[in-house]
Amino acid sequence: MRTASRALAVLMVVVAGCATNPGSTPADHASAPGGRTSSPGGAAGAKPMAMISPRPAGGAGLRPLPARPARCALPPEDRDDLRASDVPTAWRTLWIDRARGAVDLLAVAADGTLWATFRTEKQRGSALEIRDDGVRRWDGEAWRTFEIPPLPDRGPQPVVALAATSAGQAWVFGNSNDRKGGDTTGFVGTYEGGRWRSETLAKPAADAIGWGYTATQPVGADRMWTVNGRVGLLWTGREWQRYPLPVEAGALSAYDDQVWAVTGAYGRRPAAMRWEQGAWRLIGVPVLETPDHDVAGSALRDVGVIGPDDVWAVGGVTWLMEHEYDDENEPLERGRPVALHWNGRSWTCHWGPPGSSRERSAGRITTFGQAEPDGRGGLWVVGRGDLLWHLSEGRWTRHRIPAPAGYVARVSALALRPGTGQVYAAGSVTSKKESPFAVSHAAVWRAG
Repeated sequence: MRTASRALAVLMVVVAGCATNPGSTPADHASAPGGRTSSPGGAAGAKPMAMISPRPAGGAGLRPLPARPARCALPPEDRDDLRASDVPTAWRTLWIDRARGAVDLLAVAADGTLWATFRTEKQRGSALEIRDDGVRRWDGEAWRTFEIPPLPDRGPQPVVALAATSAGQAWVFGNSNDRKGGDTTGFVGTYEGGRWRSETLAKPAADAIGWGYTATQPVGADRMWTVNGRVGLLWTGREWQRYPLPVEAGALSAYDDQVWAVTGAYGRRPAAMRWEQGAWRLIGVPVLETPDHDVAGSALRDVGVIGPDDVWAVGGVTWLMEHEYDDENEPLERGRPVALHWNGRSWTCHWGPPGSSRERSAGRITTFGQAEPDGRGGLWVVGRGDLLWHLSEGRWTRHRIPAPAGYVARVSALALRPGTGQVYAAGSVTSKKESPFAVSHAAVWRAG
């Protein structure tokens, strides 16, 4: 049921650092209570607000590469380039929380440490209270919750992006406004030396990084990129550097020194770009053809870099049907997922089968979501909440995410453990029972 059609209200409350639920039970380990850590010196007003001023860097823009081919023609409805088959799932459940809630963001470090952002849910009469439950770290036996220090004289600090390189190094990006609800600015939270610190960003980075669609990606052991809109920030291990992007970006992927970005959730024409020679080069992508409808669009939701000449950009095309409605009486959306492959010189268009918002078939989706390399030369892609598509040795397969009886899985994030073939998924398992507020529990899965 869509929110707009509910008679009951949903109360959204953002509170940083709620207590960890001591009843969390990892599926593969004995029950162990989590801890909660507050970073010293984080009290509001305790000291002046620290600010990061990324150093402007990058020279003249690099010449764009033209799209080859120029267009990806929409194929007939009976054509399916992916020809994916349903197979026994490669995913197993690692942990399900006993408390209500979900995981929103996930990062996995090379040492096996998991970092995640959580939210909790509690029904209060006719309202559902959703609270930010801070940043948690999984050490293989238990979760520990950390509170991101509040910025002086600022309001709530929602986190929109997360990255980590080890148990001792992690970053979050978010935004915060003043006590009056205005003057919204991006901030960076950094974990090192056993504590978190929060710092605001100087403009123009503050007007992009930390806002919706921010993406971040570690590159090696000590470098990290974050992008949003036309702004890219590089942490070199010593300082933050700011680089202009040729077009808006909202998704990132990297392999060794190969770093790519695509438009992500931005609704403009899909585009891709690559980091090289100290600047970002626009890599032309084919125009994804859509049917002749008043409301139609295309998107590249994510990118996965497998090697220097082996890059996948995934998304799809969607359109609304006039005078047709889905099971919830909303305008019917039709679409087709697409996967574009870059071989170092040109793109190849791979179209999936057509789908719609009315479809219940596992293979009938309208667009692809997040993508993540599998560490073995292949790729995992989110098709819908409980179904992941996998590319391995040129073959596509579909894997259902396991959930307890009476529940369905909803994946919100994928993350590869660098240097391995282990890919983690995080999100929630949600009750199938008819209810204005479905009961959800945070969950983590792994393949490989």
